[in-house]
Amino acid sequence: MRRGTAGAVLALSSVLLLAGCGVRLSASPAPSPASPAALAPGATAASAAAPALSAGSTSADPSPAPSASPASSSAPAPSVAPSPTGAPGLAVPSSPAWPLPSEVVPAPLPRAAASTPPALAAAARRVAAARAVKAVLPAFDATAQAMVARSGVPGAAVAIVAGDTAVYVRCFGVRRAGGNEPVDLGTVFQLGAVSEGFTSAMLAALVGQGKLAWDAPVHKYWSGFDLWDPWVSDHVTLRDLLAARSGLPAHAGDELLAFGYGRAEVLRRLRYLAPEAGFRAAFAEQEALPTAAAVAAEHATGSSWARLVRKRLLEPLGMTATTLTATAYAAAADKAAPHVSVGGSLQAQTPRGEDVLAPALGVSSSIGDLVPYLRMQLGGGALGGVPVVAGGALAATQASTTPAGADEQGPVSAALGWDISSFDGATVVAKSGDTVAGSSALVSMVPADGVGIAVLANSYPEGHALAAALAATLYDLYLVGAPREDWLAAGGSAPPAAGATAQSGAPARAASRQARVLPAAPPADAAAPRQRSVYAGAYAQQYYGRVAVSRGVGDTLRVRLGRGATIVYRPWDGDTWRDPVTGTAAAFTVTQGRAVKVRIGLLEFGGRAATFAR
Repeated sequence: MRRGTAGAVLALSSVLLLAGCGVRLSASPAPSPASPAALAPGATAASAAAPALSAGSTSADPSPAPSASPASSSAPAPSVAPSPTGAPGLAVPSSPAWPLPSEVVPAPLPRAAASTPPALAAAARRVAAARAVKAVLPAFDATAQAMVARSGVPGAAVAIVAGDTAVYVRCFGVRRAGGNEPVDLGTVFQLGAVSEGFTSAMLAALVGQGKLAWDAPVHKYWSGFDLWDPWVSDHVTLRDLLAARSGLPAHAGDELLAFGYGRAEVLRRLRYLAPEAGFRAAFAEQEALPTAAAVAAEHATGSSWARLVRKRLLEPLGMTATTLTATAYAAAADKAAPHVSVGGSLQAQTPRGEDVLAPALGVSSSIGDLVPYLRMQLGGGALGGVPVVAGGALAATQASTTPAGADEQGPVSAALGWDISSFDGATVVAKSGDTVAGSSALVSMVPADGVGIAVLANSYPEGHALAAALAATLYDLYLVGAPREDWLAAGGSAPPAAGATAQSGAPARAASRQARVLPAAPPADAAAPRQRSVYAGAYAQQYYGRVAVSRGVGDTLRVRLGRGATIVYRPWDGDTWRDPVTGTAAAFTVTQGRAVKVRIGLLEFGGRAATFAR
């Protein structure tokens, strides 16, 4: 059957099926987002938000018209790229009371008849879900305004996609606390661990083109990558690296950044870290391993990770504001400053560059750019019908691979750059990303319904709580029929459906450390330290590398980690010295009047040994 004829038959069948479900379809084209007819009365398709939290802004779908030339050769492109339709602007309702009024509660999603072909049943479910989401948008918008104001974040941006359209896009607040520059569609936020989804989608594009295979050994593309066990080194695959099931302890390699190592050296040293679990036996959150998968793609193609992401994703999707390096983020004129609480008030911070582990942590993007990204993820790799990533390869990134525990709603697992959980029976694919400097991001989707939400905020942990609460509220409204509780007030009770199997990004890496902390006051019978010359010198260890101990100011010792950070210790008890910042110890072993070993407590966590010898 010819392509056009098949499409016409499918469209007619869909009309008949959906008409039976009470859904009316129009054969006329949807109005353009630029057309006045596409806007609600009194609304405008604003490209910038008002600075006040109470004002905010709503916008039409900011997705660009997709290129007619697909980035992937695995599927033919239609001869004419269809124009994505926009969403009407939303009137601003008053703040909600709990519970919300019953008139905004949508009817339950219809179930397709048993005899309905699977493709038509899936299409019917998506249409019904989009209809349900649109019905609850006034309630969601009122809740979002109230939650943003209560959360205390300086600025935020939210987008909801349903039915392959941005049905809700709104920006709140300002880019920097105390400033007057509003967050708008182009304001760039650091994404943290949400970056992994960009890397897995880029790899999926290469898999679709036959340049990579999910289950081929990494050694096929990059012979220099090794782990502790030679057998594992020979058999580990791209799927294993992205699914975080190598057996290495959580956040392996992240601590090496303090030594000043670059990407190649961090990945090389993973071979010296002993596993904490069996190969493919357990999940442990990782940043270095997705980066290793990206490096394997670089070896396979001869192109850098940044170029591959730009050519395979950003350019086809029209994501012009998205940056892939710390330098590009710093140079962006329209960017949100990260914030953390200092002395009870949110203070802007200098963002930390994540270039070494950029494939897992280094992407920054705007809410306007995340709309076409969400549409592509929900659209089987296509934007407006134009293929960007092969659908089968992209579906693999959203499929559960590794058990990662359970919550009150059911099993939780890891996918390739994503986390999988459930919300009232619906499978949720999500990833949250937080940075120590103070940014939070969330992309959360119900792929079967074609529904997704992206939330960006410029503070942590306030932004993390806000993003989780907004996602849970959306799912409550359109899936359950009413908000079961105020998810922002519930705080940590928000289900993983709103965020992840575990808190992702740098805060989680810091929290995973379980180093022994010494009390500030030394023991009553504490011994005096030896002359500092006894301890001075260079020490080494296979995984971490070299540390140098020298005399510091006053009575302190300085310990420099490789070419990176320096830790200052003060006397505590004999040959044990204490870091007043972290409370951790540097304990020396002295033989015949000379220190021969030092054990650095700050680096001793999660199965890592941190004893350095001369």
